[in-house]
Amino acid sequence: MTRLDTQAPRLDLPSLGVHALWAAWLAAVVMGWSGWALPVRVGAMGVGWAVMFWNYAVLHNHMHVPIAKPRALKWLVSRTLGLACGFAYRGYFIHHFNHHRFNDGEGDWGRRHPGEGALRYCVRWALTPWLWPFDTLKKVWSACRTRGQKVELLVDFAVVDGTLLALTLWQPSLGLSLLGTLIFTQACIHYLNLAAHLGSDARERTRLAVTSTSRFYNRWFFNAGYHQAHHLKPQVPWRELPEVTKALARQEQLPAELQTDVSPINPAWAAQVAARIGESPQARPGTST
Repeated sequence: MTRLDTQAPRLDLPSLGVHALWAAWLAAVVMGWSGWALPVRVGAMGVGWAVMFWNYAVLHNHMHVPIAKPRALKWLVSRTLGLACGFAYRGYFIHHFNHHRFNDGEGDWGRRHPGEGALRYCVRWALTPWLWPFDTLKKVWSACRTRGQKVELLVDFAVVDGTLLALTLWQPSLGLSLLGTLIFTQACIHYLNLAAHLGSDARERTRLAVTSTSRFYNRWFFNAGYHQAHHLKPQVPWRELPEVTKALARQEQLPAELQTDVSPINPAWAAQVAARIGESPQARPGTST
């Protein structure tokens, strides 16, 4: 842990509030699904996609600096955040920290295949946990350091897969709709990885990730745009990332070509990612619009 980690609150209320929105959405869907007409169901899944996508920002931060520090609450939130995004939490935790160890370079389990385009990458990784998870599961299981982590991994798979199975057996249209929404959300989440590393180079510490200074994105997604700062200091609380980024700028550790004021969720940046991924290893991120 870094010194700044001690400044994180015991309860990160904004993050917990976003997660509570997901819990309220899920409860409303489960209780109301059978009585809803098709247009309402489709609308509910659309809202669910947005809430799940937003919860990924919370999940990501929670893996680095817990949004709830009391031990029992931290354990519970870990499980429910995994369910909110469709990831077995302990497995995704290990997979994500492999990403931080190798920074999207050689050895990163989630790295693109040579020449792989953005769409294929996102679809492949969205489907992998559901259709052919065995290679990744083997790596994650081997990386578990203790028996407790292996138990957690099994519990997390039971929570995610068991909930989906139970809902599908109870109301097939609900369970399958939720699964489809999770898969689409996960494809969007994997797109964020591409956008955050467009033009990065794991061999150079000044080029580990893209920095987006978009006020909208950083305000609503817990400073996720300050990705270079996050990769250099992954245990710094999200509130501190703007200041860390300013310090990196003073130290000339933020290359101009890896900075943008465009949000990763801006269609202009998404279009560049789709067009350039798989072509040039040094493609630049989005430019001002």
